[in-house]
Amino acid sequence: MLAVAEINYIRYEANQKGRSYSDIAKRTHHDPRTIKKYAEMKDFSLTKRKQVRKARVMDPVEPILDERVQEDLKN
Repeated sequence: MLAVAEINYIRYEANQKGRSYSDIAKRTHHDPRTIKKYAEMKDFSLTKRKQVRKARVMDPVEPILDERVQEDLKN
């Protein structure tokens, strides 16, 4: 993440002065894709997205294995 001053400079140069992303990138020593991202960004909130995780592999099988272990302990 760039500093707020850098983001403001990028947005000013791109949106107000109409400079190209590659020109701004040369001046700031950042990648043109980074310049494009910050120049076009509308929402600057830092909320993190909740990570979605897959179900564990053992979840469907675990009750069956527990049942078999209990049966083996009885015998």
